[in-house]
Amino acid sequence: MAISLARYNFFISLELLKTLVAKGVKYFVLCPGSRSGPLALAAASLSKRKELILITSIDERSAAFLALGISAASGQVSCVITTSGSAVANLLPAAVEADRSCHPLLFLTADRPLRLKECGANQAVNQQDFLKSVCRHFDESPKEGIHLISQERLTSLVGKSFEMASNIPGPVHINLAYEEPLHPSEIDQNKVLDGWRIEGFLKDEITSNNFQTGKNFSSLKLPKLDPHSLGIIIVGPWRGKPKQLVSFKGALKKWQKITGWPILADPLSGVENDQEGLINHWDLFFSIGLFEKIKEIQVLRLGPIPPSRELQTWLKKPGKVQLLITEGDYRNLDPIGGSTQFSEGFSCWVNKLLEGIPVKAAIDTKIVSQKLTKELIKYDLFIHDWLDKRLFRNGLITEPALARLLPRLLPDSIPVMLASSSPIRDWLSYSGEGAFLRRCFGFRGASGIDGTLSMGMGLSIIMGRMVLLTGDLALLHDTNGWLFSRDKNISLIVIMIDNGGGGIFNQLNIDRIEEGDFEEIFLMPQQVCHLTLAKAYGLKYKQVACLDDLEQAIEWSFSLSTNVLIRVCTNSLEDHRLRVSLRDDLKKTLSENLSSFD
Repeated sequence: MAISLARYNFFISLELLKTLVAKGVKYFVLCPGSRSGPLALAAASLSKRKELILITSIDERSAAFLALGISAASGQVSCVITTSGSAVANLLPAAVEADRSCHPLLFLTADRPLRLKECGANQAVNQQDFLKSVCRHFDESPKEGIHLISQERLTSLVGKSFEMASNIPGPVHINLAYEEPLHPSEIDQNKVLDGWRIEGFLKDEITSNNFQTGKNFSSLKLPKLDPHSLGIIIVGPWRGKPKQLVSFKGALKKWQKITGWPILADPLSGVENDQEGLINHWDLFFSIGLFEKIKEIQVLRLGPIPPSRELQTWLKKPGKVQLLITEGDYRNLDPIGGSTQFSEGFSCWVNKLLEGIPVKAAIDTKIVSQKLTKELIKYDLFIHDWLDKRLFRNGLITEPALARLLPRLLPDSIPVMLASSSPIRDWLSYSGEGAFLRRCFGFRGASGIDGTLSMGMGLSIIMGRMVLLTGDLALLHDTNGWLFSRDKNISLIVIMIDNGGGGIFNQLNIDRIEEGDFEEIFLMPQQVCHLTLAKAYGLKYKQVACLDDLEQAIEWSFSLSTNVLIRVCTNSLEDHRLRVSLRDDLKKTLSENLSSFD
């Protein structure tokens, strides 16, 4: 019988930490993250059983320096646990100091598996190389996933790393790849905590998936799609140069006019609201199953894939001819596989391909594809009205309601930066046509939260007056970014969603944590009054209590020329339940009110 991979990830994580504890590691500093979830659950369990001392921190830089102080004072190896992506980069300052001051420090970093590396997958970076220049030693789990490690290899990995950190004291880095699913059920947690194990770690009993990789084409061979047949356009975050965006949007208008294909665009794509064929609520379409009856279709993917799990699941299903076009980026940017990649730009591809297409095709093609586009627009308009009624009916501030209302209150010319985690995800799902009324920016490379405020400040220097929508932890992670306020060229309106911690982690679907506290090891709420903090930095600020107050606060903020903070309080658990109920109720409502695809 196959073993749950989530259970096995948890089991191996527990074995790893137990081995470190047996070597003498006592203090562990944990930072929040999803990829590091199995390590977090393991650390919480051992902490509850008094086998280690667990300290939590929202900031990887702070966590690393805290651990450094513990090592400096005790002379013993202390350990920092982080998630993947830019979180690892934040360990470098402390690693440099540990190297130069000879303090024993161990970094455990969770990572994406090999199949998601060098293919444009979200938050998959070359983190295994970030700390090498200053570390005494580097080691890693099997690149395909830690579930493939043997007991002998795990013992060797821990033993060698601990020895290298201790003998000539300094920093050591262990990078651990985790394949999904990451979060074990309550049943799986109980089994492991009750002593379940596999002697020697028999990897061939673990369930796993296989994925294909895409092919990259140069200008010598032009990959083609048939504009006469059914197709769809998916536009991911813009990754070209700013001056190329105009020609990109021109090519998109040209191709859509010829084909009639619908367009599903990411808020960071640079696509504008007047684009023909633009579908505003497409993320909800996938989650409620509206695309399930489309079996055979061409998919034109422009840039990195938008961060929608439902979209990615749909693209993995058979029956799709996929072409991925990047703006001069020759790296593999297809984390799901199955596409052909052309890397010389969309405008170049359109111009070359259309050289051989007769003008008459512009008429014939729409007969094939307009039906799909019109059907999607019909659903889009229905969802538009439905969401307005559901989200605005009681004036209560929720994160989905904020994402829907805010674009309507801002002038169209005002750019917006969307912080990682909930703000950018809700903007994608719920802002509707407002998502494309302005340029939007965000972290969609490594998708970290560090440096959020500072990046907003830097954008404002170039873009002028703009808005940053962020969570409370992301802002707290970079509050010293307020020091840039002394630059008179910066004019940033910060709207902070205060949901008492890392609200995004309520969406992990962990049914229950058997040992440890979910709030402590994932949400990590901080006892900080952001309004008092803003005052300390000399900022103007306002508190918003309901949706009706938001418009007045926005008008007030635009009446000032300085940086300001608007605090909006929400309930992350209730908002998570709202998101789930919205999708469930919408699916039911659509089945009762609209006809399905033929």
